[in-house]
Amino acid sequence: MNVTTRSLPAADAGARRAAEFESPAAVPTLSTVGLATAEGELNRELNHFLFDPPSDPDLLKGRRIAILCTNGVEEVEILGAQRWLTEHGASVHVVAPKAGPMPPSYGVRMPEQALTHVLCVRLLENAGWLAIDRHLETAEPADYDAVILPGGCWNPDFLRMDANAQAFVRALDAAGKPVCAICHGPWVLVSARMLKGRKATAVWNIQIDLENAGATVLDEPVVVDRNLITARFPYDLPRMIGALVQQLVQ
Repeated sequence: MNVTTRSLPAADAGARRAAEFESPAAVPTLSTVGLATAEGELNRELNHFLFDPPSDPDLLKGRRIAILCTNGVEEVEILGAQRWLTEHGASVHVVAPKAGPMPPSYGVRMPEQALTHVLCVRLLENAGWLAIDRHLETAEPADYDAVILPGGCWNPDFLRMDANAQAFVRALDAAGKPVCAICHGPWVLVSARMLKGRKATAVWNIQIDLENAGATVLDEPVVVDRNLITARFPYDLPRMIGALVQQLVQ
């Protein structure tokens, strides 16, 4: 930070430093449009996935899908999946833990909206609030035909420590229902101890975590091991949803 404080009174200098933490001048952000319009096969697939009209509005009629997440969820991964599945007939619920106040010593101030919404991000930038449909504490795994674990780094990092989240994904896995995870989402599967002896993938920097959990890691856009479906990066989302649809419509 290029901040000059010598000519400011002590109180003003402190306020200036505090303001820099509250309002950063610029942060890295993930451009959804930039991602979807970049050259590349996977980018073009994402473009069609996000922006083409639905091919069959009744394709997934009667199917119920949970998107399990918390604050810090990657916007393109949750909104892209939610919209596509809904437009093709599925009933999609955002399932999230109830947000309680953090200890004052953490210095974290959460608005009242956090009780009913999750905060989406674009890489490192806050993107907006998405309404919660069901709280995790009362959601029943048996009510759903599949679950999706989107990424965003601190979303699955919080979620992986939630015993209810681990139990939720294990219940669907035990029932043979599709369990999907993308980007950092497989962290939840690591903590749920679901990967030993399974084939899987994830965003590149956490693939070693999957390997340490006993998975055979493949660096491919989507990896399917029976009902377990994993993907690496936002532009792999269409292939992950395609694999999910293939299992749901069989």
